[in-house]
Amino acid sequence: MKTLTSTIKTIFVTSLVLLFGIGVNVHALTFEEIPFEFENYNKGALDWADSADDAFTGSTALGFSVTIGGADYSYFDMSSDGYIELLTSASDVPTGYGYGSISGLTSFDSSATYLLAAYDDLSSFADGYYGYKLFSDRAVFYYDTETNYDEWWDLLNNFEVVLYDDGKVQWNFNYANYEYDEEYYYDLFSGLYFGNTETLHELTRNEIPQQKSYLVPEPATLLLLGLGGLALLRKRREES
Repeated sequence: MKTLTSTIKTIFVTSLVLLFGIGVNVHALTFEEIPFEFENYNKGALDWADSADDAFTGSTALGFSVTIGGADYSYFDMSSDGYIELLTSASDVPTGYGYGSISGLTSFDSSATYLLAAYDDLSSFADGYYGYKLFSDRAVFYYDTETNYDEWWDLLNNFEVVLYDDGKVQWNFNYANYEYDEEYYYDLFSGLYFGNTETLHELTRNEIPQQKSYLVPEPATLLLLGLGGLALLRKRREES
């Protein structure tokens, strides 16, 4: 019986490798809409905040280690333009890319990993702010910002990304006041990009939702390691 079971497992693994080829990564990733939630912070209530255009927090410790997309991170760099780059350690240097298209960001350094919320050319220099609030079990990345196109018009957009220490990611979109001009905007892209597997996961594009919350549970990653075998990377502990 053990021999038969081992043979079946070997056939299953080999079939997957032959089916998908060498070095293919298949990600089980689902964005779930959940009842609307929002952690509201004024500028003074955040651990760090700034009103700026094309600016960054610089490499900052999360205060916890998190595994997401099959890699471990303990630092971040938050951009005023709507992305948070996750960093492996204090020695990991941020890309510092700034605003642009989602394809431009991911191709600039394809090995970087990002949490993205309305990524575009955003600015809180004239009105609003951006910043973060850190807890022992989560980090809240907060935006109350205009687009650069709407700068000085007090057309604020209020949203946040929450990264939990167990690998869950949540987007909370409170309100949006931007004026859309399709010839100006890049993407207003929300989602995830995992640099270790070079995979992009889209939640929304060309819009900032309102009164909406979305959650990505602990992602399960099915990694096909060529002819070397099959590794199933799951953080979620299943009940035996």
